[in-house]
Amino acid sequence: MNTSASPNPWQAALGRRLAEALEQSRLAHAPLSDADHDAAATRWRLAPRPASRATAAAALSEMLGVGTPATQGDLLKHCLQHYRTRLAGGAGEDDLGRALAAYLGACRQASDHEPLSPERWQAVTQWLKAWVIDELPWDDAPLAERQDAFERFAVLAVALGEWTVQASRQGAAQQASATWMARNSLRSQLGLDLSALCTVLRGLDAPTAADPSAAPEELGAAAYRQGPRDPV
Repeated sequence: MNTSASPNPWQAALGRRLAEALEQSRLAHAPLSDADHDAAATRWRLAPRPASRATAAAALSEMLGVGTPATQGDLLKHCLQHYRTRLAGGAGEDDLGRALAAYLGACRQASDHEPLSPERWQAVTQWLKAWVIDELPWDDAPLAERQDAFERFAVLAVALGEWTVQASRQGAAQQASATWMARNSLRSQLGLDLSALCTVLRGLDAPTAADPSAAPEELGAAAYRQGPRDPV
């Protein structure tokens, strides 16, 4: 069904690749990759632009189930500013990969009612780098589509995360509403199933718990590349 929040062509391709990655990463080790000297970032970087487009506002309205893109303008700007200044730490560039990881992590947070810690956010980022980011065109994709996708994921990550935190203080009914928002938003934006996503993201916690001394660049999916060591 086409709605005002339907993803653009590049984002639709991203959703298809994510679906493949969710299936493949349950059954195989992460592909090998070169050493990453900037483990906290991805190569999906963009020059920031003001929140002037209606696409992110439409996605926000659809997720919350209230308002219209026109009436969500202030909330949109608040969420985007919050993401850039607080979550992204005032970075000079917008990192779409990090924003996507935050959104996926926020969806899991809404489902499992567990916080998206910095370690979990980084683990999801590493998973995306291992399974998704190198599989999609970047420089050849239309700039406007990539910018729209960044704004959607950054705004939705903040809105869903804040809603989930508030719901955790208000009881089971509100927590269920946060899960509903995550499920429907994830299906609308990326065509993904929330349960399937959470199954994979929960698995990213295991390597960190099993080897807490792992270096940051080896957290999450990258840790699966570490084979069992021979006994001394």
